[in-house]
Amino acid sequence: MDIKESEDHEFIDIHIERRRVIWIVALVLVASVVLVVLTVEKVKQLAERIVSPVTHIEPAPEPIDPDVPLTYRIKGYTAATPLAFEKFLDEGDNRAKYQKLERFLELNHVAEVVPPFELLRQGTDWQEIDEPPFAIPPEDTWETMVDTLKVLKEYIIPAIGPVIVLSGWRTASYNAKAGGARTSKHMHFCGLDMIPEDEYTRKQLLPKLRRIHKKYGRKWNMGLGIYSGIRFHVDTCGYRRW
Repeated sequence: MDIKESEDHEFIDIHIERRRVIWIVALVLVASVVLVVLTVEKVKQLAERIVSPVTHIEPAPEPIDPDVPLTYRIKGYTAATPLAFEKFLDEGDNRAKYQKLERFLELNHVAEVVPPFELLRQGTDWQEIDEPPFAIPPEDTWETMVDTLKVLKEYIIPAIGPVIVLSGWRTASYNAKAGGARTSKHMHFCGLDMIPEDEYTRKQLLPKLRRIHKKYGRKWNMGLGIYSGIRFHVDTCGYRRW
């Protein structure tokens, strides 16, 4: 027995086919619109780059951490920190001058006796007298520091251990305000005020320093000064002791 489809069934199939075609056409139209929009946007971006090329901008340096101190206390003495020295180097041509000084010390084999930046500490009272904590000596004075550093390297440090420089080069202005001697060896970049890193009493430290001065002082034209506590002075610009 043959089964024949009714006219109503044929109508339903045609209706379904039409809806399928409509959906396909609609999807194609939507996809075409999206493609056109994206293409126009890309062309616009490309045109903007051609007319106004992107300029590379160097990132700004990060600000110094306000929580990191610019001063610290070392065995009762106030000293400017390495961070404070970095700020000093950012001023004017200080960095270029300092790098030149570092090369000079390296050529004379004394760059590692103490951290070179410590040689530029003016003193421990710069805040009270309103002077900069650091200063760079004139180039024609650099030679005088070589012998002083050699004395530290060959005699002082082997006897008492590493030292911390509290005062090295001083400007005339700083020296006058701080009450320094008018002929201070600090103004000739020859003298250093220091304290030992190791724990010493004054009674333990003084005999060691005096023995060094007695044995090698004349040979190196060495000046030795003993201050209160464990702070002491060494230079090689005049044989004497106080």
